[in-house]
Amino acid sequence: MKKHTIHASLFALTLTLIPGCVDNSLEETPHDDNFPLQLVLDAEEGADLADAEDYDIEIKFADYLPGTTLPSTTITLDYTIEDLAGTMEGVVAIDKVVYEVALDDCTYARELAFTASADGLSGTITIAPDADLGTVPESFEVVLTLPGAEDTEGGFTVVFSNLKTTEAVLLGSPRAFEYEVLDNDVAGEWELEISSEEAFEQFKAMFGPVNPDLEALSFEDITGKVTAEFEFEEMKFVLELAETEEVTTCEDGESETETENNVIEIEAEYDAEDGALEFEGSHPILGDNGLVADELDFLAEAEYALDDEGETLSIRFFTLVDEDNFAEGEELFRDANGVTFMFEKD
Repeated sequence: MKKHTIHASLFALTLTLIPGCVDNSLEETPHDDNFPLQLVLDAEEGADLADAEDYDIEIKFADYLPGTTLPSTTITLDYTIEDLAGTMEGVVAIDKVVYEVALDDCTYARELAFTASADGLSGTITIAPDADLGTVPESFEVVLTLPGAEDTEGGFTVVFSNLKTTEAVLLGSPRAFEYEVLDNDVAGEWELEISSEEAFEQFKAMFGPVNPDLEALSFEDITGKVTAEFEFEEMKFVLELAETEEVTTCEDGESETETENNVIEIEAEYDAEDGALEFEGSHPILGDNGLVADELDFLAEAEYALDDEGETLSIRFFTLVDEDNFAEGEELFRDANGVTFMFEKD
């Protein structure tokens, strides 16, 4: 799960032109008008909390770009649900297949048809053109039912195959999705309340170096609420701001306007095991003009502990480094004793 940015070097190729002998014109272009689109899974694996009641697998056209013509005839795709383990057997099945259409600044949720075997473990999804789009949707989600119990365990695999169409579409890779229960100690959502200017300065000392917007804030600019959301391999800290804005959404023809607090998000991949916690991500470097001039990988090292009831998560941060500041004494943040934040189960 480690993520590292590769800074590639640029090489210049110099061509020596010999008049009358060499034609360097590049008038020919590839004849790729009929190059097939690929229908692929958005991810090869995923996980959710034990009490999750459903899970969405996204399938999309990998080569789709605005202006690309999507198929206008029906596509069918077979599926099987395999390798059920733990408490998944007899429960996991497709509940529905859904997609969204944006029309006149409003989003409409619609469903694709599917047929399932008697045990629900195999069947066929029918990807038909949408009446308003005139084509099949560019992506859709297969929604699976899960046990939804606190003691759920195990996993399963969903395999897609046998794509049938009269148009230039192939079933690309990945074609199988592996699901498992997310059972690491820190999984889920946790909430921190920053109640003093001193506590906020500690938070800024830790995270400000990787977020210029956070660095510029004062205690009066925040509500004090911080949420830590730990999902499958990825997490984010969400800091709620005092500043609000009116947000209007439209779904299925109905508009709704709500007042929402603006937020700052710090995203990272994480690894939590035996009390050790690491965060890896990237952060922008601003130039003198205030625009992003570069992006650097960062690594934060911490330790964590849970109370006996699993309702309080203590995270103690020790170091924060990036690619340009990793030597001892040059860290973005360092505290030999650590700075501790106490999160409550949300």
